[in-house]
Amino acid sequence: MTQKPAKEPSAGSGRGALAAALGQLWADSGLDKGVVVARANHLLDDWGVRRVSASRFTERLSGQPGSSFAQLWALVAVMLVARGDLTPADAAVPLRGTAADDGPPAPRARAGQASGQSSAPRVRAGRTSGAGRSRAQARYEYWYELWKSVNDELGPNTGRRLGIYLEAAARAHRGHAYPDLFNDDSSLITDTYVPQLAAATAPGQEGDGKPGPAAEVFAAVSGSSLLVAGPGGGKSTLMRIQATEKAAQLAERRSGKDVPVLVRAAKLTARGPFPHVLAAAACDALADHLAPGTLLADFFRHRPTPKAKWLVLVDGLDEIPARARTTLLRTLATAEQEGHYRFIVSTRPLPRDELDATPPAWSRFDLLPFTAEDLHEYARARFADLTDPDGHVERFTALLAESGLADLARTPLMAALLCRLYIQTPGQRLPNGRTAVYREFVDRIYNQNTHKDVIESHQRAIETLARPFQHVPDRDTVTSAASTARNELPDLVGHLAFQQLYARAGTFTDALADHPLSCPPKPLSAREWHAFLREMLQVTGLLTAHGRELAFPHRTFMEYHAARYATRTRLERAWELRHLLDSRWVRPPTWPFTRKTWSMSVIKVNLLSFLGFNGLPTLTHADMSYAGFVLDLIDAHGGPGADVRIRYQRIAAKGGAEGATFVTLQAALGTLVPAQAAHAARATLARVALSRRRVSGEQRLLAAETLCRVGDERGLEALRAMAENPQQLDVIDQWHTPFRLQAMPYIFAPITPYEAEIMRRHSRSDTNAKLEQVMRDPTLPETAREEAARVRAAFAAVIGENASEGVDQSKSERNRRRWGTKRDRPGHEGDETER
Repeated sequence: MTQKPAKEPSAGSGRGALAAALGQLWADSGLDKGVVVARANHLLDDWGVRRVSASRFTERLSGQPGSSFAQLWALVAVMLVARGDLTPADAAVPLRGTAADDGPPAPRARAGQASGQSSAPRVRAGRTSGAGRSRAQARYEYWYELWKSVNDELGPNTGRRLGIYLEAAARAHRGHAYPDLFNDDSSLITDTYVPQLAAATAPGQEGDGKPGPAAEVFAAVSGSSLLVAGPGGGKSTLMRIQATEKAAQLAERRSGKDVPVLVRAAKLTARGPFPHVLAAAACDALADHLAPGTLLADFFRHRPTPKAKWLVLVDGLDEIPARARTTLLRTLATAEQEGHYRFIVSTRPLPRDELDATPPAWSRFDLLPFTAEDLHEYARARFADLTDPDGHVERFTALLAESGLADLARTPLMAALLCRLYIQTPGQRLPNGRTAVYREFVDRIYNQNTHKDVIESHQRAIETLARPFQHVPDRDTVTSAASTARNELPDLVGHLAFQQLYARAGTFTDALADHPLSCPPKPLSAREWHAFLREMLQVTGLLTAHGRELAFPHRTFMEYHAARYATRTRLERAWELRHLLDSRWVRPPTWPFTRKTWSMSVIKVNLLSFLGFNGLPTLTHADMSYAGFVLDLIDAHGGPGADVRIRYQRIAAKGGAEGATFVTLQAALGTLVPAQAAHAARATLARVALSRRRVSGEQRLLAAETLCRVGDERGLEALRAMAENPQQLDVIDQWHTPFRLQAMPYIFAPITPYEAEIMRRHSRSDTNAKLEQVMRDPTLPETAREEAARVRAAFAAVIGENASEGVDQSKSERNRRRWGTKRDRPGHEGDETER
């Protein structure tokens, strides 16, 4: 005999009704909590739905609906069976109803069941079948309507929609940021990931400045942060790892944690209210994993849950123009004040004045490169499928040392490239130098990537494009244009890279606009032609899809392709050589009594720039990578007047601290700098750092810093000497000479006491700023930072922290335009070491 079902409570009171209904049902069932959960999980396993835990059952009893109705229905069905209101057959049928988008199973009698058992046909909520509702179907619809009403009451960011977003984010970001660097397309980003360290780098920031796990940057509960690392330093991979792990964890338990949103910085530069812009950027990032319209502005307008914020991971701040970077940082600071967001922004090292645009409350962390142990662990994971992985790791390590790439391989991206090259030809010698590594890798990806069937794929794309045209001349025209485009793809890739590197174009379409291939053949529309070019480029493996846009796998690949494009002809190579090296020889303003020196920040006016030639206005640390590629390629081409090695030698020997720093850092980066020039550069740095002559404090510190950076003991020796005799740092920098003394009639005029005081104040400020930078740079050895701290204390004792207060500030502002300083001149924005 079938028991009479208990009266169901009203569904109109939201969470209270859900809690009351579940509590009454549990009491009537007479089951233990563990038994309910265990039986529900048996059903969920059969349905292919994620299991529910005892704590989730407790949350449902308190009125929290959760994002999955299938989980709630499994719990309810078990208790209904125990109470006698539902048959086991009705509860176990793994059908999907249409009442909920996540596909909860709807009860229905199995075929062939006893005639005495009632059937429960699959019916949409609110409708009846021809035979009327069964009691099982009525209960199913009742619980769904109750679950839905509670979710609607809690708002758009809780429950179902948030769960859908988290599952999509976990799927989207679990693949490699650069899949072509890995021989197995199905491998996950976590399979070979080796955790890195990070360290705080500015006063008032979290931590004590000592390196710690980089994951702690994301786990911090207070404020936003800036994550800084050099080219290929692991920023994007770390962002993806954190987005994947946090999204997966929150999909299981949805309270008390910030919800990750990984987006590209370029996608946040659009105009409009921030929630709208963020929604568009997130939709673009998850385009292949999320249905259109799932994420709207209202999704990000409020907190995801009452106790959590949106953790917005902004990747690639350095990849947008300088003015856009400043604007974006201000936008993020304004959005943070609303209380709904926390930001982690990744970037390459930027000039100090740009980093100063970040809000004062933001922390700044530097992501550190691999240690020797990290590299060994990473190589072991990459070589796991080879016979005798440990033996290959030892051979790989020996080849790195033989090729001079051991230090370069500590950069995660370079380690990935080198491992990929080694896997393709195990045991063979590695390329010599960074540019050679990129050249060989790109050639293998494009020319020797047999498993991608590039030629066959291109031919099929051409045939598909021409097939609709049955008029023979039209088909021949399309086929000819498409074949020409296929042959010119390398040039097109270089053009796209060059346009995007100089911030002339933000998207594929913009960069393509002024290339001859952008014009479609007559029978085709621009949309069809551009879609064809996009397909052809993507097949090559040289570009990858980021949402709806094509992009280079990493900025260093864009720099390499741009460098190849910029050095195609002899005239272009001459221009690059001039603006990168030759035009930077300058004479300090106290002429004619000073000799020329080499500067990364001063460039002579060059009429070629008005004729359409492009170049970097200044050389910053962020530009060193591109400059290295260009110089290596020019050296490889050779030709009259293009001897890069002679220029390296001259800059190293006679270019002062900045010239020697440039040569030394290029050698450390993996550029093919002659050993003689690298040795001369270190000798120049040691001469400046340890000089007994009057050298500006900033230049002396720059020389010591660079020596410490490359492991030269003379850098520590120089810092100790400065700590013992800080007076040698209190030297007026001749670049602060007033403008009026640079004019011919006044070059012998004396400097007034007021001008001398202003020059000294600016010189001391530069020295103090350089000391602060060295003290808090985690990429330097700890002993170097400790010695810099000693120097800072000794220098402060000499000059007094308020030594410049005697200068009338109003008078300073009034006279600034009349005589100026190096900070006011074109090309002198910020600290010289970061220009």
